[in-house]
Amino acid sequence: MPVELSDSELILLWQNGEDHAFEVLYKRHAVRLLATALNKIRSREISEEIIQETFLTLFTRKKTANQITNLSAFLYTTVKHKIIDHYRREKLLKKYEEHSLYVFNETDNSTLQAIESRELEQQLAFQVEKLPFRCRSVFTLSRSRHLSNKEIAAELAISENTVEQHMRKALRLLRNYFFDGKRGLIILCTFAMWLL
Repeated sequence: MPVELSDSELILLWQNGEDHAFEVLYKRHAVRLLATALNKIRSREISEEIIQETFLTLFTRKKTANQITNLSAFLYTTVKHKIIDHYRREKLLKKYEEHSLYVFNETDNSTLQAIESRELEQQLAFQVEKLPFRCRSVFTLSRSRHLSNKEIAAELAISENTVEQHMRKALRLLRNYFFDGKRGLIILCTFAMWLL
């Protein structure tokens, strides 16, 4: 397959079952997108994850990909949004860490509780990252970007019902992990707005 084909031609070939066309698109755009992500994030591992998620976003839109008039701009915009989401998650986690430290410093066992709180916050971030891709995407768009189900459905090109199903699944998985005894009580108090 000639690499000289335009993005639009490659998308049409990909939609018609030529999977190699998607690989050509990946090779054509991935290096530039990775450089963009690295410039903003400075972590190769996170940047590579963002690029993978960006192309996964394109892959999930296979049926309507021919409607993308400028693939380069689409991919760049997707990377930009994922970088913003990454920083929002970090900022939100830091905010909750600071809040938890303040709350627990007011108690008798402030040092121990602050350590427990930090560990729980790290566990929450870790558990969110372990969610299935679509559940994690829906959860993050809802909790970090504060999008409505309708807005999430539009952004991910899925139905609102599917958004609700993924959100229920994400919340169920997180609750199952965190709500067991003392750990569940602390996480409920600290992250009620995320998990309820």
